[in-house]
Amino acid sequence: MVPTYHRPTDVTEAVQLKATLGEGAVYLAGGTEVNNLHGPRPAALIDLAGLGLGRIETTPEGLRLGAGVTFQQLIEHPDVPDFLRAAARQMTNRNIRNRATVGGHLATNRSCADLIPALLAASATVARVDGDWPLEQLLDSPPDLILAVFVPVTTRGFGLGHQTRTAADVSIVTAAASLTLEGEALRLPILAVGGVAPHVVRLHEVEQALDGRPLPVLEELERRIAAAVHPLDDLRGSAAYKRQIAAVLGARALQTAVHRFLSAEGAR
Repeated sequence: MVPTYHRPTDVTEAVQLKATLGEGAVYLAGGTEVNNLHGPRPAALIDLAGLGLGRIETTPEGLRLGAGVTFQQLIEHPDVPDFLRAAARQMTNRNIRNRATVGGHLATNRSCADLIPALLAASATVARVDGDWPLEQLLDSPPDLILAVFVPVTTRGFGLGHQTRTAADVSIVTAAASLTLEGEALRLPILAVGGVAPHVVRLHEVEQALDGRPLPVLEELERRIAAAVHPLDDLRGSAAYKRQIAAVLGARALQTAVHRFLSAEGAR
């Protein structure tokens, strides 16, 4: 059965429609979830195409990504930092990247999300109709209409990693790290991992253990990360496999973040 279709012209109308139509109504952006065979089967669609949410805006403080910005726009826009472009490229294939949106990606909040770890590593904030929030706070909260994501200007070094079954498949495990250095000591490292919990998580215990220390050897990094994640068996892999992959990807992301911070410092 074809659901009822609504196309509001502003945010207020969209929110009012959702309140009137109830839980059976979903917001429609790129449609990659709605058109997924295993996705939701809504009773009503609220199309967000008329809300003007598809812009990327650069400010002195950072980058504002409208919720309707597609992954391919992220890759092609000259003002998007390299680490976000790289994270967007991890999303399956170009057909999906041409449709999948930043807002839809965050609202779906999948465990194996490709962009969310990088946004967490960048200390991104999210603008919703109920205010502006740090991204990490929203991962455990009920969904609401997302308007934009703000990525602040930063001099941190970034590292990314992901593992898939095929080049065109969704990720099994994702990871992103960011940090600065004081001498050889890591300062305020962030390590976010997807595919090991119901949604992407920051490994705060690992971050605290690393803060103020030189980067440990690879074996110690992997051991700490493996101890901090608790994945489940599923069709994409066993818990043991995902724990090992998370440890490898997380450790490599931290190493890459150190190298890129040093390279950027040397170029300044």
